[in-house]
Amino acid sequence: MEDFSAITVFVRVVEARSFAAAAAQLGMTPSGVSRAVSRLEHRIGVRLLARSTRSLRLTEDGESFYRRCQCILADLGEAVDALGEAKIAPRGKLRVAVPMSIGRASLIPNLPDFETRYPDIRLELVMSDRANGLVEEGIDCAIRMGDLGDSSLIARKLGYLNNVLCASPAYLQRFGRPTRIEDLGGHRIINYVLPTTGRPWQWQFTTPEGKRSLEMEAHLLINDGESVIQAAMAGLGIIQAPHCLAACAIEAGQLEIIMQDTISVGSSVWLVFPQKRHLSARLQVFIDWIQQLFSRTSVPACGLPDYSTESGRKAALPIQLGVPKRRFEAA
Repeated sequence: MEDFSAITVFVRVVEARSFAAAAAQLGMTPSGVSRAVSRLEHRIGVRLLARSTRSLRLTEDGESFYRRCQCILADLGEAVDALGEAKIAPRGKLRVAVPMSIGRASLIPNLPDFETRYPDIRLELVMSDRANGLVEEGIDCAIRMGDLGDSSLIARKLGYLNNVLCASPAYLQRFGRPTRIEDLGGHRIINYVLPTTGRPWQWQFTTPEGKRSLEMEAHLLINDGESVIQAAMAGLGIIQAPHCLAACAIEAGQLEIIMQDTISVGSSVWLVFPQKRHLSARLQVFIDWIQQLFSRTSVPACGLPDYSTESGRKAALPIQLGVPKRRFEAA
């Protein structure tokens, strides 16, 4: 086929649901639009549209052809955009779906840096803890946690949710700094309640013997991750939270990491986006930026405990797991 003009007309007719509306959008006459579609049908030897005086609908062959034409035109548009955007600064609207806690505690506080670098990109954050349909909802990319399962999306791993114990300097000055897991039994614990199950989060510890999950007896339960961090900043107790969520408060000196050698590796974090042959410049720079942000904020400055060597195991020996039953129960 020599050009894409007839395909463009056909797709516009389907989306506008009438020849007249498509003609108005394309700056053509309704008869000109009808002739273009007829020529296309004659060229490929298949009837694409079932026409009547009151309705216009796709045939079965037309439905299949329309879906393929959508992809072809999208690829063509992206290729043209990529060439144009290579010569100018990234610009335009970018829709990003973000889990509530990561959006509030990690992404938004760091957005001034992104806006300084890319002032012509207009971000729209879709804050939601559900798995948004990217194509259906017109979302360019999304941050997701845990196992992705089968998906037609492209996924790039950002890292892991590394869980750290934190408390405010004021709390530690008043109640002291625990150095062993059993010391937590004498402290005020703030814990996160999973909204999906209503159950408190089981704290995760990495030890020389492996990972341990413990049910904590909490002084305060909260079903919002950001509020858990705010409560710790207010001096209400000790929390366990992903470092990326607490990073801003830690960098500001509002929280301190305690018991560094029990930091545990949690769920995977991914950036996902629809399959496209050509990424827009604005999406590409956002992908690069979020990868840099997460690599900086997900791993604490103190690093992760390494029990793979003899020296690492010896360094961790002071941590004892004899937790009093009155305060903890092993999962």
